[in-house]
Amino acid sequence: MKHHNKHYKTFAFALLLAILMGFTFSCKKALENKLTNDTYADTYWKSAGDVNGALLGAYGLFRKSMNQNSCFFIWGDAPVGLFNSDEGTNLNRVYLEGFFGVPYREEGAHNWTNWYRVVDLSNLVIEHLTKMPDDKFTNDQKNTFLGEAYFLRALSYFYMTRVWGDLPLQLTATTTAGQAKYIGRTDAAIILKQIIADAQKASSLLSWESLNTYERRRASKGAALALLAHATAWQNDYANTVLYTDSLINRADLFHLQPMGSIRQVFKNTTEPENIFVISSKNSENEASEWTDFSFSATIAFITVSNGYIANMPMNVPQYYPPQSKINELYGTDNTDSRKDEFFKASPFGDVNKPSLIKYADIAYQNPSTKSDPRSESNLIVFRLADMILLKAEALNALARDGEALVAVNTIRARAGAAPLASSGLILKKNILQERQRELIGEGHNYFDIVRNSSQIDKGGPNYFTQLTPWAMSVDRFKQKGYLWPIHNSILNANRLISQNPWWMGKY
Repeated sequence: MKHHNKHYKTFAFALLLAILMGFTFSCKKALENKLTNDTYADTYWKSAGDVNGALLGAYGLFRKSMNQNSCFFIWGDAPVGLFNSDEGTNLNRVYLEGFFGVPYREEGAHNWTNWYRVVDLSNLVIEHLTKMPDDKFTNDQKNTFLGEAYFLRALSYFYMTRVWGDLPLQLTATTTAGQAKYIGRTDAAIILKQIIADAQKASSLLSWESLNTYERRRASKGAALALLAHATAWQNDYANTVLYTDSLINRADLFHLQPMGSIRQVFKNTTEPENIFVISSKNSENEASEWTDFSFSATIAFITVSNGYIANMPMNVPQYYPPQSKINELYGTDNTDSRKDEFFKASPFGDVNKPSLIKYADIAYQNPSTKSDPRSESNLIVFRLADMILLKAEALNALARDGEALVAVNTIRARAGAAPLASSGLILKKNILQERQRELIGEGHNYFDIVRNSSQIDKGGPNYFTQLTPWAMSVDRFKQKGYLWPIHNSILNANRLISQNPWWMGKY
């Protein structure tokens, strides 16, 4: 899209500025060498283009945060065991044992540095934008930009708190060395309240029109409401989850499910009506990722799609593949469920029992004539309508409204041609989580679904780790927050106010 390229120089500046903003883990001396007397404030924040450039930098950093070591997949899918690997303990311990050490992927999976760069750049936009005269902007442009900043801050904290729990809470910009200080961790419950406050503010500032203006690639009212649906579910505030999901489901003029046979289009085209908020990877706009000759740093397409399905991809067998036996267990042995064919493809000359996940199989070649130097162009789906419908089903079940929950979950099954469910109570809850696995496999949700619904393990509640993964979550591990991920040692060494999550002390 043209609006992503208009302000290349401001984008580059914003990206540089964000890289400098490592306040939580940078020593004061380093900041003194880079930031002096808030120079940027005197020269940069003068026009709508400057603000837009900073926001583009924040979106770029968000993409980098999601893609680094494929962390969104490593967090949200790898521990569940729907994907296997033939490459030894560095890859299989995460789903066989629930060991989150994930060697060679620590920078993405354990390090929150890039996420805090998104937060700080969002803080900069909020701080400076509110001081800029209204006549620098057209129509609702100022409110839209401000809403985007609140949304990106909230979304970044939401990803981080689900992974690491308690976090340093930074709500002001760091622009000078004098402002830099070490911060300890704030309780996750307070972080979640801040996420909801920011997302509510974003919803009030953003419009539905942004969906079309930005092709669902930037924040909109719909994206903010989807975040609120997830954040309230994480609080077990399911009454509000129903309200927020309904606010999206009921906008049939803006959102509707893809028809059977075209579900995968949401990964190819940002504007598909099922999409709510996506991170695009357009090669024409220098967003696409390339193969780096080191699989542990590769993005999702290069570790889940084989060269038997897409020419010149680097792997004969995907590094992470869904075994055909697991696919049959999840979707049934017949071919009634269309998702078996829409989401997975076996290589015509490879092992049919080790197919590719083809959600991320949109590839552009730098050299089209020889189909060489492939670039991954598939969207990363942050929120889509099917997710909202299934989240509503989960909420209704938790509210003992099983009849309505069945209507919601069976909407998704009907779209796929699968037989309707007819269960109730805790069996229905498990069935809904399994349906989220069928629909959202590979999209970074499934592990967090299990965590969200297993919050009462220590009080005798259901343990979906044991029911839905190959490994067991003991009560002792749960009490020591062993469902969270380890924090990178570089963060612990740089800031003595930060301590390791209890379960991982001495284990990582």
